[in-house]
Formats: sequence, structure tokens, C-alpha cells
Amino acid sequence: MLSVKCKSCGGEMAVDGSGGLYCGYCGCKYEFSDRDLTGYRVFRSKMLEYLRAIHDQNTAGIGHEDELWKNAEKVSFRAKDGSDVTVRYLYNSEDDGVTSYLTRKAALFVFPGNRRDAAERAIGNIRALEFPPADVKGLSDSFPSLTGRYELADGGVLLAFERQDNLFPLAMFGSLRPEHVAWIISRMENICCVLNYSSLVHGGFSEESLWINPTSHHAVLMGHWWDAEPMGTKSLGNVVRSALGADPAKRDLVDLRKTADRVLGMRRSEAPQALTEFLKGSPAEDAFADFEVWDKVIEDGFGGRRFAKMGIDF
Repeated sequence: MLSVKCKSCGGEMAVDGSGGLYCGYCGCKYEFSDRDLTGYRVFRSKMLEYLRAIHDQNTAGIGHEDELWKNAEKVSFRAKDGSDVTVRYLYNSEDDGVTSYLTRKAALFVFPGNRRDAAERAIGNIRALEFPPADVKGLSDSFPSLTGRYELADGGVLLAFERQDNLFPLAMFGSLRPEHVAWIISRMENICCVLNYSSLVHGGFSEESLWINPTSHHAVLMGHWWDAEPMGTKSLGNVVRSALGADPAKRDLVDLRKTADRVLGMRRSEAPQALTEFLKGSPAEDAFADFEVWDKVIEDGFGGRRFAKMGIDF
């Protein structure tokens, strides 16, 4: 995937379905040459073929993910015991010095030696999550499940989390139609309610940290757990946000809106007014109240909850 900074505002630019670049912050657009985009278009073609397959609920994408993995790359790491760990990955990205890899069965996060403390914080924060006694919605499935930890020769740490079939970073999908952004917001609202129940602020909602399953409309807040902290913590970041008039406890609800707006991207004009107002508005007092606000947006803007299959024209 391509990662380009906007020349106007410095924001991260995204690639839309036609291969053009747009900035979700200031709206600037750029175009790459055919030569620049050859690799991207091959991958994009495979992604569209995959989505075409899962669009038919009878096939549910079974076997079609194999086509995507024909484009997989390899990377190797030297373990502390001297052995080599080689993995095939379809997508990778860097966030705050930590590199993530999408592999066939796992989401890998590689922390360099100077970020070992971030790995420990991530594990501790995930373990601090609490769920209602009767978790009838299976909300625990929307959070990472650690399957392995590996010490690296350079002092770094590799953490492996379970990756279910058809689960991909949201960043891989480009701009999405409003009806698809709506169910993604619903999942983020669910996740925020668990964070609120656990008295935690995640602090890193983004297209990279949120992974989605376009078939089942499931989502997992997979990344950026090293910055999570208890609500009310007097961290430097929270002090700065408070000085700017922002409530640190509402940070995830604000980031939820920013993420959804960026995912809409060039399709903002297609969004119903209720969704536009929700994204531009301030969050409610807490995640539970915000979810009630979002329920009204679903009714007013989309006529209620309906399952919208992700087709090839997103």
C-alpha cells in the first residue's frame, strides 16, 4: 500500500478506488503516473475480485482469499535464540515506531528495542479490559487475543494476535459508501462502550488500528494499545488536551468521528445529513449516551438498521 503525506497540510493521504490520492484533512487531490501505480493497481484488482466473491452470501468468500495471498511478501526477523522467524504478509504499516503485519492467521506487531515498554503497556492494557457479566453480543471478540510473544535478537519484541479469516485493516479498503461507514461506526460505538465500561481511553482509533470483516460486518480494535490509559490519568497528552478545552475522556469518541470522516473521503457528498451532522458534532457525555445519539442517526439517516453487502463499486 502507498503512504504519502499531503504537500499542503502534511496529513496522511489515501488512495481512492480510481488510483487517485486525496487528503482527508484539507481535501487536496493528486494523481500518480501509471508507472507509479502499477503495483497498487494489481493489488487493488485482487482486492476487488475478493470483494466480488464475498458479495455473494452463498460463497462467503471461501477460497477466494487465496487469490489475495498470491501477492504476499516475506520478511524475516532474528529471534533472541538465533533462529530466523520468516512470515508472509499481505499488508504492513508503521504507527508510532511500531510496525504491524497482516499475515494469514495473525496480526503481528514488531516493537524495536527502544519500544519494549510499549509492548508491555499494550499487553497490560488489553488485559485490563472488562466486559459485562452477560456479554450476549460477544463484545470480547472485538478486541485482540494474544497468541504469542517472541523476543528478538536486537532487543525488540514481536507480538502475535489472532486474526480471523476475512479480517483486514480498514485502511486497505479506501473510500467507502455511507451505508458501509455506518456499520463501521456502529462497531466503533460498541467498542467505545466496552472501553467506557473498563474506564479506559484507547487514544488511537484510526484506519490502521481498526480491522474489519466485510463479510460479517465484524470489527476488531487491533492496534495502538500502547497508548491506552485509565480515564482521568494526568498524562502529558491529557493535560494538553484539557488545556485546549477538549475532554480527554471523550478522545475515543472524537477519534471515532475523525476516522469515519476520513473513510468516507471522496464520498462525503453522498452521506445523509444526519450522518454529516453526527461527524461534525461534539460527542455525548459518555460512550453509552453517544451510542443512543448514533441510534437516532441510523433511524433518521438510513431508515433503520439494514445489512448492506459490500460490493465491487465501493
